Amino acid sequence: MIKLIPEQYKRQLLSAIAKGDFGNIISIIEQNKIDINAYDDYSYSPILMEVLTSFGIKDENDRLKILRYFLENGADPNLNCKSGYNSLHIAVQQENLIKALDLFLDFGGDVNCTDKNGATIAYWAIQSFPWRSEGEQRQTHLNVLEKIFMLGANLDLANKFGITPRKWLERTSEDVQQLAEKCEKLNPIYNPINTNQPEFPTNYKYPDLVKHIRTNLIPVRGEAETLEGEMLRGLDILQDEAYRNGNVNYSKTHKAFAEFILKNLTTFNKTSNEDVENITTAVKKLMNPKKPYLEDDVYDYLTDQICVFYNNDKTEVKKKWWKLW
Repeated sequence: MIKLIPEQYKRQLLSAIAKGDFGNIISIIEQNKIDINAYDDYSYSPILMEVLTSFGIKDENDRLKILRYFLENGADPNLNCKSGYNSLHIAVQQENLIKALDLFLDFGGDVNCTDKNGATIAYWAIQSFPWRSEGEQRQTHLNVLEKIFMLGANLDLANKFGITPRKWLERTSEDVQQLAEKCEKLNPIYNPINTNQPEFPTNYKYPDLVKHIRTNLIPVRGEAETLEGEMLRGLDILQDEAYRNGNVNYSKTHKAFAEFILKNLTTFNKTSNEDVENITTAVKKLMNPKKPYLEDDVYDYLTDQICVFYNNDKTEVKKKWWKLW
């Protein structure tokens, strides 16, 4: 059961977080006994993540002070948001949040916890490193990276596309490679963190079928072998790019996924004219790289349409006959 911020206090608390009003944040939480790991029922992000991503907190030292309050009172940095990643996955990819990442690691951050694509903190740390830093700042980054290695980061754990942290390590700078080698020789021990991730509500009409497609028709790496699997894989990638990166990395591949979904759902011979119009309107909302779509309704609607396609189209596709990468 997911714990939510009580409705009567939600607006007040989120407003205080948006302003970085530390005293008010503490007052609202403690006076109203709000669970420190509660979620916002709009974004389905834990409060800790709301603090981490607040644009209203301009001074990173102020952000660290608020984050520390939450962590010292039991906030779990490993809790995922609805999109399948946690606070560490955000912090590790942003240079200005390196100290927040360091803090999370001190409070039980799991270096081998994965995002929805199977990428670990170590994966993102090496892939993103050195965040174009030099001098004293670079040394700070190296220290955090060393902490990640010494917490038992699994450098051979592949993500769903078959890429491991070690693969990125082969392409990074010599000082990082030497650091990884030194740490591995010390045989660090990994202590897994048992975080109970909440079950998030969905508005899918066919939740069991969605689970079936994701489990059985979308491979660990590469393209799916069915239209349904590839459409849903593409939709998941589009949603992840919008939610996680604000479409910063939106590319021709992302647009191709949107066009692929649009073509197959609207040319399907059992799609009504009304559905064609609705599907077209929905997909076009995902085709603007400068305006990421951050509401669930379009993604849920298109997921349901993919399920309708699956239920009515019995064509078996046995080989990968399209190529988007």
